[in-house]
Amino acid sequence: MHSSRIRHARSLLLLVAVSACSRGSEARVDTTSPAPAATAAAPAPNPDAPIMLRGTIASVSPTELVIKTDSAAVTVKVEQPFHLYTRQPSDMSHVTQSSFIGVTTVKQANGSEQATEIHVFPDDLRGLGEGSRMMTPAAGAAGSAASRMTNGTASPAPPEASRMSNGIVSSSNGATLVVQYAGGSQHVTVPPNTPVTTFILSSTPLAVGDQVAIVVTKASDGTLTSSKGVSTKK
Repeated sequence: MHSSRIRHARSLLLLVAVSACSRGSEARVDTTSPAPAATAAAPAPNPDAPIMLRGTIASVSPTELVIKTDSAAVTVKVEQPFHLYTRQPSDMSHVTQSSFIGVTTVKQANGSEQATEIHVFPDDLRGLGEGSRMMTPAAGAAGSAASRMTNGTASPAPPEASRMSNGIVSSSNGATLVVQYAGGSQHVTVPPNTPVTTFILSSTPLAVGDQVAIVVTKASDGTLTSSKGVSTKK
């Protein structure tokens, strides 16, 4: 009888211990905290896109340019023949499949992007400024709507977007475009009478004071070289 009581007591102690361990394990499981959301990867920039150096010509010679940017004076070696492009009026008939374009846009109240300007680039400038970015407001433009520039490839889309877009036009329906670029795309609504310009080769040489965007390549030693650019003077 005494042995039976001892075995019975040991069984009760074992049952209590197992029950306590089970409750402890359950207490360590957090079922109230939501799982962390996955972070979306940012679109990668196009490593093959040309580099643009914007500024004003401070000095010029057949072999070298000095460009004054917002932050410094930058020296660029010139490769001949140097091609300078300027803008002239055009129209939407020149925005065709495979055209490389630039579209300036402004975001609307419904979130869409609406074109305010379209620029058609020659093949020599294909890829210039590819991507999508906000533009710095002009001096004295406080309170005006912020503009965006996007460079990429365009295709048809429902009228719902607008921003500045440079890229290859794969198609257009005369009212809307989708401008595709490395890492993303942008829907652009094109209102009637949106100004369109095209870049043509200029015979006028660069001069001190010219406002330009020079297409540069950077060597491993940091040297900048260019054989083409566009006039940014309006």
